[in-house]
Amino acid sequence: MVRTAGPRGVVRADTAVGRLLIGAGAAVVAAALAFVALLLPAATYRASAEVILLPNPAAGAQVDPSGTALDPGTGAPVAVAVLDEQRWVAPTADAAGVPPGSLALAAAAVPKTPMIQLSAVTTDPHAAEVALTSLVTEATPTVEQLAGPYSVAVIGASGGTATAAGISRPVVRVVVVSTVFVAVLAGAWLLLSRRSRRPGVT
Repeated sequence: MVRTAGPRGVVRADTAVGRLLIGAGAAVVAAALAFVALLLPAATYRASAEVILLPNPAAGAQVDPSGTALDPGTGAPVAVAVLDEQRWVAPTADAAGVPPGSLALAAAAVPKTPMIQLSAVTTDPHAAEVALTSLVTEATPTVEQLAGPYSVAVIGASGGTATAAGISRPVVRVVVVSTVFVAVLAGAWLLLSRRSRRPGVT
């Protein structure tokens, strides 16, 4: 005999009542997990923008100390490193009205060009676009200071670029955990049901 309680008020798991209690428990837990999933953001959105490094006339001649003409493309890796820093997440998230933990920013140089592609992923499409606008505004002074005698110009604004990026990771985790939990309980219920039908099992 398989028991799920103490000596008093014993509930046999291999009886109809025991199986009913197991099923009810599984349903309650699954419903609770599903409720939590509904409270989490259901989807994320990605916005994009593109900036370019242009010679800055106010910075003087575009040459290095050896007299070699400078190429804006050489400043792009420095600009990318600056734009990709995590210090911009908090101010851009504040400007976009989303928690910093729900915002991801990224920057990548276009090979052999002075252009840089930017992206923002968060739970609201408009917030993703605002975050990129804020990123360019916040980071431009530092980029222009460190990347050489160049100015940052926007050639592809983020407005209207947000598209669905998929289901958020917290929702995926909750769904997976719920599925596994219910599957395990269902397997246990099936095993107990089969055992109760075997001759000699009490």
